[in-house]
Amino acid sequence: MGLSMENEESEVRTETKKKPTKKTKEMLEENANKIEEFKKEQETLSAELVELDKEEQALGEKSALNMTVTHKKFGEGKVISQDGKYIEVKFADVVKKFVLPGCIADKFLEVSDQDTLDYYIKSNEIHKKRMNIELKIKSATFAIQRHEDAIEKLNAKFK
Repeated sequence: MGLSMENEESEVRTETKKKPTKKTKEMLEENANKIEEFKKEQETLSAELVELDKEEQALGEKSALNMTVTHKKFGEGKVISQDGKYIEVKFADVVKKFVLPGCIADKFLEVSDQDTLDYYIKSNEIHKKRMNIELKIKSATFAIQRHEDAIEKLNAKFK
């Protein structure tokens, strides 16, 4: 004799979606608002980068090749090569490599011409501003990602 299932009640489970609580809704909204704030900040910072590009173009490029410089330890030297932001300076008995514009702006290498010094100081200021803005943009990108992850985790509870 086999088992009969006709008379037994079978339990039917219906899955009901959980509804987000008021606190969860507030957290979702707060994360979304933060994402919008960071995106606006990124737009502002990107506009600042464009302005820095214009400022840098207006400043122009100045070659350091054949420039005479003075170093506190090595004495007087001459720039013998320039490859992008790197220069090589030949002193009396040694050749040393330096990074422009900081080496002149920060007076590791001294120049006699005030216009040249002013150029490298301004160029270094632009470079520092650019680095700072790019760091802020990356930071905002990571913050956006953290808030998107938080939203995803909150939404995962209700699927």
